Amino acid sequence: NDADNYIPMSPEKRPPRQGGDMSYVKDNIVRQMDTYMAIRKAGWPDDDCISDVYVRNPELNSFWYVGKVARCTGTVSLQQAVARQYNLIEEHATRLRPIELGRAFGSCEVWVAPGDTEKELSQNNPNIPLRKMERHVKGSEDVSSLEIGLNLEVVTNRGAGFFVERNNDGMVPPHLL
Repeated sequence: NDADNYIPMSPEKRPPRQGGDMSYVKDNIVRQMDTYMAIRKAGWPDDDCISDVYVRNPELNSFWYVGKVARCTGTVSLQQAVARQYNLIEEHATRLRPIELGRAFGSCEVWVAPGDTEKELSQNNPNIPLRKMERHVKGSEDVSSLEIGLNLEVVTNRGAGFFVERNNDGMVPPHLL
């Protein structure tokens, strides 16, 4: 039996993880969460420093909520904050929703909404569109991990997750209005 003879690759022989300091490992996830909390505390009530993050398979109109991104608004644009953490966001999204997003890894789209607007989006408020973010943004590679943070959604086995239906432009489809 091959399973009886399986010897896992020792950590020192494994290839380096993709994503550098934004690879999907516990230390990076915890660091980004700690930074998120610090930015949120320092930036509140400045709504611009926090944005809700949704990920979609480009072949579907379901936009899955995967967490929140924070940024120092004086030094980092929203586009840079998302692009810098894109690897963590996409990895988490595909693990959170393996059926809906897992096969789209590498082509998932990241969209954002103003911070703390989950309720309004669930009620199909047409005044809160989703905005598509780019995977690569000039200058994002120079952004310090201390200027951006990420609070990733956790769904238990009993949780169904949260998604909204939107058109390809991030707007509420007419049949939901």
